[in-house]
Amino acid sequence: MQPRPSATGQEPLDLDKIRASGELPSPTGVALEVMRLLKKKDVTLQEVARVIKADPALAGRIIKAANAAHGGGLRPIASVPDALAVTGLATVRRLALGFSLISSHSTGKCAAFDYGEFWSRSLATAIALQMLTLRTGATAAEEVFALGLLAQIGRLALATLYPEKYADLLRSWDGASLQELAALERTAFNMDHNELTAAMLADWGFPQVLIDPAHHHEAPEDGKFVDGSRTWLLAHSLFCASLLAKACLSAEQERRTMLPKLFLLGSRLGFETEAMTALMDQVVVEWQEWGKFLHVRTEALRSYADLADSMPENEPGEPSNPTAAAAQLKMLVVDDDATMLIMLKATLGKAGYTVFTAKNGREAMERVLEVQPHIVITDWMMPEMDGVAFCKELRTTKIGRGIYVLILTGLEDESRLVEAFEAGVDDYVLKPLNQRVLSARLRAGQRVIALQREVERDREEIRQFAAELAVANRRLQEAATMDFLTGLPNRRFAMGRIEQEWAMSSRSGRPLSCMLIDIDHFKQVNDTHGHDVGDAALQHVANTLKQHGRTSDVVCRLGGEEFLVICPDTDMAAAMQAAERLRQAMHADAFRNGALILPLTISIGVASRNAQTATSDVLIKEADCAVYAAKKAGRDRIMSTG
Repeated sequence: MQPRPSATGQEPLDLDKIRASGELPSPTGVALEVMRLLKKKDVTLQEVARVIKADPALAGRIIKAANAAHGGGLRPIASVPDALAVTGLATVRRLALGFSLISSHSTGKCAAFDYGEFWSRSLATAIALQMLTLRTGATAAEEVFALGLLAQIGRLALATLYPEKYADLLRSWDGASLQELAALERTAFNMDHNELTAAMLADWGFPQVLIDPAHHHEAPEDGKFVDGSRTWLLAHSLFCASLLAKACLSAEQERRTMLPKLFLLGSRLGFETEAMTALMDQVVVEWQEWGKFLHVRTEALRSYADLADSMPENEPGEPSNPTAAAAQLKMLVVDDDATMLIMLKATLGKAGYTVFTAKNGREAMERVLEVQPHIVITDWMMPEMDGVAFCKELRTTKIGRGIYVLILTGLEDESRLVEAFEAGVDDYVLKPLNQRVLSARLRAGQRVIALQREVERDREEIRQFAAELAVANRRLQEAATMDFLTGLPNRRFAMGRIEQEWAMSSRSGRPLSCMLIDIDHFKQVNDTHGHDVGDAALQHVANTLKQHGRTSDVVCRLGGEEFLVICPDTDMAAAMQAAERLRQAMHADAFRNGALILPLTISIGVASRNAQTATSDVLIKEADCAVYAAKKAGRDRIMSTG
C-alpha cells in the first residue's frame, strides 16, 4: 500500500520504514519460526508440526481452532498433524500469527488504549465471523478466524508506534464510531487504522479476498463490492461480527438497543431472527470459553434470547371486539404523518389487529425485526426511505419475504404502480382512505396469511416427521454397528472405520497400525463354566481393553473371542508398546464371577502399514497371521509382522 500524499504538511506514514524499525506488531518465538518455515516451497506437514509442538500452548490453540472450524466429523481432532491437515498450512500461518500477537501485545505503552478490551473484542469478532461463515459458506471457516482476530490490528499498530500521540487522539474521540476514529487518524497520521490493517495483512501474506473485506468492513458500502459476491458477503459478515463483538462488551441496555440492527444485519446474510439469536448466544459461549483458554477478558452476559423476549413492543394498539380473522395478527403501520398513524392505529386496533407504528422506512426495518408483523401498511412518500424503497429492502430479508405489504398512494399512475409491484408490494389503497376498501384489501391479506400459516403447519409436520425419522435412523445405525454384549463397535463398524483411517493415512502420510486380539483358551471357559460365564468373560476383556487402551485407538469386537484395535497415527514401535500395555493389563485384572476367579490371557498380533501393504484388508490379514503365530508360539504374547 502506497502512502497517500500529505494534506496536512506532515510526512505520510512509510510502511517500509516502520517495518524496518522493528516497532510494528509482529510474531515472536515459535510463531515466527512457523512463518519462516512456511516460506519454503517443499515444506511438509511433519516439519511444521514438529515446530508447533515445541510450543504446547500454540499447539493447543491451533487444535482448538481446527475443531471449531471442522464443525464436527468422524472424530475430534486431537493432534497437531490432524489439525494441519484440516486447516491447511496457509491458515495455520495466520492462526500462529494471531495467537502470537495476543501473547506478546496483551499490554503496551499507550495509556488510553485498552489492550484487554481490544483483544476481547477481537476474539469475539473472530468467533462470530467463523460462525457466520460456517452458515453462509462465503469461504472456508478455518480461514476467517484469523481475519476476525486481526481485522482491527491497525489500531494496535498505531498505539504501538505512537503511544503518546495516539493516547491524546483517543482521549479526544467519543468512543462511539470507528469511522469517526478513522477520520481523526487520517488528520493526525495521514493514514487510518483500516489502511494500516490492510497493509499489514498484505505484508503477512493474507490473500486479497480477505484483505479487501477487512479494509472496508466498518462501511461495507464504501468497498463497492458486487452484491452477493464473496467479498461482499465477507465484508458484511465481518461488519455484523464486529457489531456483535461490540455488544458483548456493552451494558445490557445498550445490548438491547443494538438487537434490531443485529437482526437486520443477520437477515441480510440470510438468518431469520431465531437463528440469529441462537448464533449470538453460541458466540457468547465460545467467546467465554476461548477467553479462558487465551487468558483474554470476557463478561458474563444475559442471553440474547432473554433480551429479545423482553424487548418493549412500543405500546401496540389494543383490540376491541376483534374479528376472528384479525385476532392474533400483528400489523405495522408506517407513515410520517402523525395524524394518519393515530387514525390507522385506532381503526385497526378496533378491528382486532395488534398495531405497531414507525415513522419512515428506516425505522420500519428495525420494527419489522423486533415485532415480526404479519401485515405492513406503508405510505409511499416518506423522508429517509420511501415506501417502495422500504418494500424493496424488506423483500431482501428472509423474514420480510412472507409479510403482506399494502402501500398507500395518492396517485393511481400505471407506471408507478408497476414500479411498486415490482418492488414487492402485494396491494395498494388510494388516498384519501375509504374504510370499506381498506377492510376489503386487508381481508385479502388475511386469506394469504391463512394460506401461509397452513403451509407452515404442513412444513412443521414434515420437519417433525423428518426429525423423528432421523432419530429412528440413528438408532438403526447404532444397532447395525454395535455389539450389544460388549458395548463395543462391531465388525461392520470396524471394517468401515479402518477403510476411513486408511484413506486419511493415504492423504496425510501418517502411519497406521492395527492389533488383532484373541482370548487364550476361551473355548475351555465356555466348555467348563458355561456360556453365561463365557459372556461375562467377554465383557470383562472388552472393558479392560477400553480402560487401558489409548484414547486415540478404536477398539472393536469382530466376533467370538476376537477383537480388533485400530491405531491411527501409530507406527510399529508405538503399536507394540500399546499392545504390551493391554497384555499386562489382562494379567493385572483377573476375571471374577461370584466365587470364581479366572485369570485370562490374550494373544496379540500387530501389523503396521508399509510400502508393501496394499489395502486395509491386507493390513488386517497381516495382523491375523501375527496373532496366529503368537498362539502357535505358546499364547499370552505379542507378535508382529515386522
